[in-house]
Amino acid sequence: ASARLKPGTNAIAGVSWAQTRGIAKVEVRIDAGEWKEALLGQELNRSTWRQWLYEWDAPIGPHTLTVRATDSLGQVQTSHRADPIPDGATGWHSVVVTVSA
Repeated sequence: ASARLKPGTNAIAGVSWAQTRGIAKVEVRIDAGEWKEALLGQELNRSTWRQWLYEWDAPIGPHTLTVRATDSLGQVQTSHRADPIPDGATGWHSVVVTVSA
């Protein structure tokens, strides 16, 4: 089941984490479009989760929202998905949404 949204401005938000390195940037991609930079919440320290927000003007239809983070060393999160064990989870997070009136 996908999430359902109304057309128009929707807040897309979440948290990102890069232990001891901190988060420098979070980007959101709608479908196969360009990566757009999200607004970041305050960084308490480099070991805490960092909130992010992207305001999306959602058109009617099905859409895939994908998110990736960049740490303070400039490392962009890999698209390769891996389970948490043994070395920690990797991969971009994606969600399918349906926008309808």
